[in-house]
Amino acid sequence: MAALKGDVGKIMFHNAAGTEADISGLRNWSLSITKDTMETTVQGDTSKTFIGGLISGEGSATLIYDNAGNSDYLAFVEDVLTTGDAADALFELFPDSSASSKKIGFSGIINGATYGAELGSIQEINITFQTSGAITSDI
Repeated sequence: MAALKGDVGKIMFHNAAGTEADISGLRNWSLSITKDTMETTVQGDTSKTFIGGLISGEGSATLIYDNAGNSDYLAFVEDVLTTGDAADALFELFPDSSASSKKIGFSGIINGATYGAELGSIQEINITFQTSGAITSDI
């Protein structure tokens, strides 16, 4: 088994108005996928039983603030300001940027952005997102 360093990941993003592009300034990303469960236990059973239900995901990304960022960077950072968002933005998360076929893909909505500045630190933007529809994985 080969271990991967965390510095080789990347995000590709495509909103309704743009083209898919690698997002620059990425420090980290994470995605948490959950599946609803429904109990199917009936009277007389001695143990609970369950079936899987709907799947959803939510995640985050941290970017270095770049006031001269290109249009793809700005589209990613500013998508949180889109009202009436149809969840038509396409996300691809890569654990290893050199393995283009190994990715997690989904449509989603950027639902949060936190901006800040701290003395003695690099300025960062923390982005949160919610999946919408199917999540594909080939990692």
